[in-house]
Amino acid sequence: MALLLVLGCGRKLDPQPPLLVVPARVEPLRIAQDGSDVVLRFPFPTRTVQGEPLTRLTRVTVYREIQAAREGTRVPEPATDGDQRARDEKEFRLRSEVIADLSLEALDERTVGPDVLVRDSLLPLYREKRLGTVMLRYGVTATRDRKRVSPLSPLVSIVPAVPPGRPLALRPAVFEGHVCLEWESPAAMLDGSTPVRVGAYAVYRRAERDEWYEEPVGIVEKATSFADDSARPDTRYLYTVRGALTPARPLLLGPPAEEAYADTRDVFPPPPPSGLLVLAEAEGTRLAWTPVLAPDLAAYRVYRRGAADAGWTRVADGMKDPGYFDATPPRAFRYGVSAVDGRGNESPLAEEAR
Repeated sequence: MALLLVLGCGRKLDPQPPLLVVPARVEPLRIAQDGSDVVLRFPFPTRTVQGEPLTRLTRVTVYREIQAAREGTRVPEPATDGDQRARDEKEFRLRSEVIADLSLEALDERTVGPDVLVRDSLLPLYREKRLGTVMLRYGVTATRDRKRVSPLSPLVSIVPAVPPGRPLALRPAVFEGHVCLEWESPAAMLDGSTPVRVGAYAVYRRAERDEWYEEPVGIVEKATSFADDSARPDTRYLYTVRGALTPARPLLLGPPAEEAYADTRDVFPPPPPSGLLVLAEAEGTRLAWTPVLAPDLAAYRVYRRGAADAGWTRVADGMKDPGYFDATPPRAFRYGVSAVDGRGNESPLAEEAR
């Protein structure tokens, strides 16, 4: 046994090929038309195909293929079947051209948060009067060192067209629990032509401290108003709206409306108490009222005023229960009760004369 162990220690294993470290596939790849540009958005490459942190990233390459298309052509979804995907990628590599070869420095300039944004101008196609008659297909690869190239990203397509112009007169109105937006339709299409064709509007929102807009918070078909029920309280927001030819994705968006501010600080008082009763007793005066059901109710305040008094005098504050006993000897007093929320907003008085 000892001899076998000694012999085993000297055994050589079969040679293994070196581990090929290449960037992972760049995905998801998102596409939209933004005015006169096609905008591609994808995550900054950070992982290898093995799932390890990516080092020595040298560039990202963006490819574009132009295909003929008829009006109303629907863009295909990226292939999920392995064989079909391989055929699509082979065809794409044969027909596509490089439209951006981004160094690490150029990537940093185009990085917004975790994503890279690449713009492809449509002006050459517009001058050639080809908008609406071609389909553009895009793919992206990432390269480590000089030659270690990632698999091709999922292919995304768009049929660009002349979008609507800028929506006008965006007006926000803040209510408790939501923000309402209204705007007017664009005066013309982006190229100045009429009539205006708008199939939908995309509504965007960002907090004042944020530097960019994410995905739309809502898509409105044809209407020129929107209620944002997801706005958080005590936040200062900026909103904008873009017109689109249709609500279908990828969106063909025109330029944004002028930004509008909306401050959702809670300045809304709870409703006043109702059903106030004032009952005279031998020892004083008893008050009772219907509880206020506001979710942010904090307390009640009780006021009293005599016939000769110039104004109200607060006689009780911070009350949690809907009732109060005034031990002051009964006189010709008028009583009032208000509700106060957690922000100190006070309702109008509910009044009742003794």
